[in-house]
Amino acid sequence: MTVLRKHGLWLVCATLAGVVAAWLFARMQPVHYTSTAQVDVESHVVPNATLVVPNQATEKIVATSGVVVDHAARTLHVNAGLLAPHLSADVSSTSNILSVSCSMPTAPAAQRCASAAAAAYIAFRNLAASPKAVRAADPLQATLVTPADLPTAPAGTSKKILLALGVVLGLLLGVGEIFVREAFDGRVRDRADLEECLGAPAVAAVPRMWRYRTNPAFVFRKAPSSRPAEAYRYLRARLGPLLTPAGDPGTVLLVAGAQPREGRTSVAVNLATALTQAGVMVLLVDADLRHPSLGDVFGVSDAPGLTDLLMDEASLDEVVLPTDVRGLSLVTVGGRTGCPAELFDVQELTRVFADMKGVADAIVVDSAPVLAVSDAMTVARISDVVVVVADVRRTRRTSVRTAAQEIRTMSQGTIVGVLNRVPRALSIGRARPPVMGDGGAALLDNRAQRHNGLKPGRPALRARPAPAGAGHAPTELNNSDAPASARNPG
Repeated sequence: MTVLRKHGLWLVCATLAGVVAAWLFARMQPVHYTSTAQVDVESHVVPNATLVVPNQATEKIVATSGVVVDHAARTLHVNAGLLAPHLSADVSSTSNILSVSCSMPTAPAAQRCASAAAAAYIAFRNLAASPKAVRAADPLQATLVTPADLPTAPAGTSKKILLALGVVLGLLLGVGEIFVREAFDGRVRDRADLEECLGAPAVAAVPRMWRYRTNPAFVFRKAPSSRPAEAYRYLRARLGPLLTPAGDPGTVLLVAGAQPREGRTSVAVNLATALTQAGVMVLLVDADLRHPSLGDVFGVSDAPGLTDLLMDEASLDEVVLPTDVRGLSLVTVGGRTGCPAELFDVQELTRVFADMKGVADAIVVDSAPVLAVSDAMTVARISDVVVVVADVRRTRRTSVRTAAQEIRTMSQGTIVGVLNRVPRALSIGRARPPVMGDGGAALLDNRAQRHNGLKPGRPALRARPAPAGAGHAPTELNNSDAPASARNPG
């Protein structure tokens, strides 16, 4: 049913194509009427002569022979060469009945033609032009038993039958094409497919954003009541049980993907925004050192960030930047991105994220593709939850399997999947149980009642003046998540 739901439009189009093809075929066929006359060919009893049994195969050929056609053409005053293609004869295997048929554009013409052809055959077989003595010795005798009828409907397959055949053929071709495509298409197709490849629950399916005409990173800003926004609220509810209770160190949620352009940045920004709406204090961290984009998404440039923390050249309160989303703070990549692999040391990352856990309930990390570079694998080692994003248009099943294996070898955190840019039908799914435990909704409800600020008892971050010419409010971009100069998070 999932396959049919996903390809329903294609099935409808294939069926309509079959109907149109059948209709055109019916229109292209010339209209003709067929009239038939039946002649009985029997043995003629001749005294003192051997009885001759009629050979029906021979009589069938004689009925459309040149002599008979010429005679019929003279009767109808037409050219014999033009008449011959319209004449046909058929015989019965159980009787001596010979059927002479003629097809013409009109019913009266078909009746006249069949009558003339039958009369011409009878005249030839009965030796009508011979003397009486010769006719008496003729071993065969032909008799007209059924005169040519007047056709009431065109001959051939009716238009209704052709249209029905077109429907059946269109459906068969559509279903066949669907199963061939599914058999050879290596992309992740739905949540069940993602769960099978990931070996972990697919907790949400985010619909495509093109119908809302807004940047995918700003779902809650531009379309707060849309289906994508509801999908992120659903994702928040599913991840609720994985967040640590208030007063404990925060939870690190790594948003990863197997390949580029799968929508990791969009998922990270919208997930962080959804969490803040439930009263969770969130730090959004850009950990894609090679192709950073969160700075461009939020309109921040030339600001110290994660790399400065790793190099111990800035403190946490200097790199955390406020945004116009209440409860959401931003940590950009920073300025030291020359040697990404050397900067991502596990001990330094552990130290930096331990400080972040002290000032936020959740740290949402936007990372590089898992299979492209090693940065995401290093961040996965210190992450509590790894959210693997898969795009139904781009992500291959083999890539998801490989990425999941790589993550499991490096991380002890919980792995969950998010299917991104799904068609409308696939975004509607049955309610599923929480990822673990049953207190996630209550935990988020309790946080929503708290003041949306820093955790109680944790040090406040010093307000850092904004760099010249830079703001902290998100800015709309032309593409999905970042300008052409930055990586396209898809």
